[in-house]
Amino acid sequence: MRADRKRWMTFWMLFGFNALYYIPGATFSAYISVYYQSKGMSVSQIGLLSAMGPLLALVMQPAWGMLSDRTGKHMAVLRIALLGAAGGVLCYYRADTFWLFAACILIYGLFNCAIGPIGDAVVLDMARENDLEFSRIRMGGTLAYALVVVFAGVFLRDHPTASFGITAAAWGTMFLLTWFMRGDVKKYKTEKKAGVLSCFQNRKILFVLAYACIFQIVLGCYGSFIGVVVTDMGYDNAMIGRLMCVSALSELPVLLCIRFLMRKVKIEYLLLTAGAAMTVRIWLPLTGSIAFIFLGQALQGMTYMIMYYGCVMFMDQNFPREHRGTGQSLFYMVQSGIASTFSNIAGGWLGERIGLTRTYFWYGLILLAVTAACGVVMYSHSRQGAKERRT
Repeated sequence: MRADRKRWMTFWMLFGFNALYYIPGATFSAYISVYYQSKGMSVSQIGLLSAMGPLLALVMQPAWGMLSDRTGKHMAVLRIALLGAAGGVLCYYRADTFWLFAACILIYGLFNCAIGPIGDAVVLDMARENDLEFSRIRMGGTLAYALVVVFAGVFLRDHPTASFGITAAAWGTMFLLTWFMRGDVKKYKTEKKAGVLSCFQNRKILFVLAYACIFQIVLGCYGSFIGVVVTDMGYDNAMIGRLMCVSALSELPVLLCIRFLMRKVKIEYLLLTAGAAMTVRIWLPLTGSIAFIFLGQALQGMTYMIMYYGCVMFMDQNFPREHRGTGQSLFYMVQSGIASTFSNIAGGWLGERIGLTRTYFWYGLILLAVTAACGVVMYSHSRQGAKERRT
């Protein structure tokens, strides 16, 4: 009885931790491009600003991951990152020019980029120890985002700078919550085993990282500028909030059944399905109809969640225990570092010259071609493997 009580207390603690992690996405990330626009930033400037955080993450996420793995103090590193992010986002209150925004991004991003991968490593470890499903824990983030983003859209329409204080409060609350989690987190000492680079001898890891990178380039461009597209159509933050709520709620059916799907379908095929759905999603704004943009947001579960959950679980299963923090950091580096940097810079540059809808068209076409090519290669490999098994 006591063991069951401890298990469920751990579940709700991790559920709450995950919920708090996605609140800044609902109060900050969803509206920051619109805030930049209100301060006179051009589309290309918004693209550059949006790319600075991912570019910083490209360098810092592996460093944070290796620091947490080598010291074995995942929770201590996570707490430093949470405090730094809470203080860093408050710097936005003093910014109103391109260079001041850039400085804020560098300060905030230095700490913010560590929270996702190290937090996932901690949560996955605690979930495994207590026999809990990560997909159920991840629902906390989806529900919190869906609930907060709608109210944030209405509130921030009249009080845009409140975004920074609310975001700082979310990071601060997470910091406090970690003190109740410390007893369940084991600190691993790195043993002299195979180095992390040896993990890349696994071709499946290379495939997953490469495809996740291409996918995120497209999704990053879509996400960074969809707020601008919607405001250019004459809508405000309240409409953006409703769109983000729909996207979050669409993740719930996927989270409910993804564990079953991963037992029945190879992860590579699930990722290709997500890529095909993302092609459809990024093309829907080309219609110029808000109804079709709502439909595109309803594909969030089929696109982002399948890619995110599949990659997180894949990295957790294919990296040794002493390198799990680094493994998650590498995935985040590819997803929010390399891919997002390229998508925001190139997307902003193209958007200013040929328009955002045309940019969406070309990004979607590239993803469709890559997905089709990967599908053909995987099909030929599976047929070749079947022939070899028969002989």
